[in-house]
Amino acid sequence: MAKSDLKQQAADKVAAAKNQVAKWKRKQKPLVNMPELTGNPETDSKNDLDAVKQGFRDRLKAENKRKVSATDSEYWSCICFQTRAQADAFIAAMNWRQFGDKYIDGVKLAEYLGIELPDEEVAFVADPKVDKTWAGFVD
Repeated sequence: MAKSDLKQQAADKVAAAKNQVAKWKRKQKPLVNMPELTGNPETDSKNDLDAVKQGFRDRLKAENKRKVSATDSEYWSCICFQTRAQADAFIAAMNWRQFGDKYIDGVKLAEYLGIELPDEEVAFVADPKVDKTWAGFVD
């Protein structure tokens, strides 16, 4: 593969990652809902400050909820065997090798098995980001 092709592939991956992030950001609602202006500077200033304070309170509640979700350790399962050979034989027999041999994406596995999982909205972008340092090696 030519060097220019590798550069183009890296640029395409960077653009795709940026598009995913931009798409996610567009879905986010504004942090503060500013009130309508009344024409009275004193009233407008007080209403603006109240709206900003409410925005901070709402953001704190959302961040606390996100923290609980992000640090919840009960989202994984573990299957143990006596030896690595047993684990490899099990994964091969189940035809799960395509999902990995140690850490398996449960969502992809459920899709493969035809299991419908409940929809969940995660507070992070699941797609990996392209590391600028590593992308620099392609140049």
